[in-house]
Amino acid sequence: MTESATATTAGQTAPAAPRKSRSPFRGHLPALDGVRGLAIGLVLLVHFIGDLPAESRFEKVVMQLATYGSFGVDLFFVLSGFLITGILFDSKADPHFFRNFYARRTLRIFPLYYGVLAVIFLGLRWVPFFQGPQMDELVARQGWAWAYAINVHIAREGTWSLPYLGHFWSLAVEEHFYFLWPLIVWSFKRDTLLKVCVGFIVGSFALRLAMYFADVNALAIYTLTPCRFDGLCLGGFLAVAVRGDGPPEHWLAWLRKAAWRLSVPAFGFIVVTFLINSRTDFGRDVLRPLRESCWAACFAAVVCFALTAKPGGLVAGFFTSKVMTFLGKYSYGLYVFHAMLSYWMLEHHVLDDVLKVVPWHFGAVLVHAALGVGLSVVAALLSYHLYEMRFLGLKARFEAKPH
Repeated sequence: MTESATATTAGQTAPAAPRKSRSPFRGHLPALDGVRGLAIGLVLLVHFIGDLPAESRFEKVVMQLATYGSFGVDLFFVLSGFLITGILFDSKADPHFFRNFYARRTLRIFPLYYGVLAVIFLGLRWVPFFQGPQMDELVARQGWAWAYAINVHIAREGTWSLPYLGHFWSLAVEEHFYFLWPLIVWSFKRDTLLKVCVGFIVGSFALRLAMYFADVNALAIYTLTPCRFDGLCLGGFLAVAVRGDGPPEHWLAWLRKAAWRLSVPAFGFIVVTFLINSRTDFGRDVLRPLRESCWAACFAAVVCFALTAKPGGLVAGFFTSKVMTFLGKYSYGLYVFHAMLSYWMLEHHVLDDVLKVVPWHFGAVLVHAALGVGLSVVAALLSYHLYEMRFLGLKARFEAKPH
């Protein structure tokens, strides 16, 4: 960076006022591809291993641990909040701020989402192989899917009542966030926006707590958009915080401190309260929603660790590895297709068929998981390169112009 100078007396120069430095967290950040890869990896784990029956004590432990992969969705929320808020904040001066953002989001999200719905409801529903009670139930409730309101339907019913498409609840949450958040970022300056983020974080926790005490069904608390704003806005807070005055080194150091300050107390609280509630119901109604906010804090720390990892170190190597960045690149398609495949495999007892070839039960579980993940990867690759890329190429027409 060069500094300008203005002439003063006797040929002396006085330094100009310091400029705001360009944030080091703009553009494509490979480490965050790895974070996205970690998130989808956790989700794959729960659906292809955690949902299977266990036959031994060892398998029970493995499958119980695999169920924690559901927190991959929380990591997606924090990461989305960080990335989307950063994009919006950097382009606030763009005269086409709203048009460009909504056009780019539409080109990224809608083609696959509505393409899948069209294939199911306008095509597969008429194929005898796919016909049955599950498809009839799905067709009868398809309006919720078309309206991006699957999370509302699940909350209303209190059950995972949409075969094949139940996992779309998190896509609905993110879409609601994309709809609301641009107006908020555009409306407030940096310091006020930080306070707004904090307000949403606290409000989201308070809402979950109130709903627990009001005996609202657990799935409503889990899936309704306002209840998930703490993770999204925690990511948003980090994105705005690191876009202040000062050199990039300052904000890298700030993120390193933030990572430890978020992760250590949050994870400690999770462990201690989990042990308490495993033996007693003491404070469960308060501790459970608090734990959910603490998980969001832990995943915000993951984002911080990924962004500040030393090049060549273990953390940087993990998040920038070929496997993690590959999973991250195709994470959207993997998320869309994997749960549909998992549901189909469970409904058709594919594990029983694998056991005929692999008599060792845990070995059959691993083969079942490998088959599910492999098919999901193939579906995501074909979708991305043969279909989604046709729309992604149009995003260049709506490039944001950072101020």
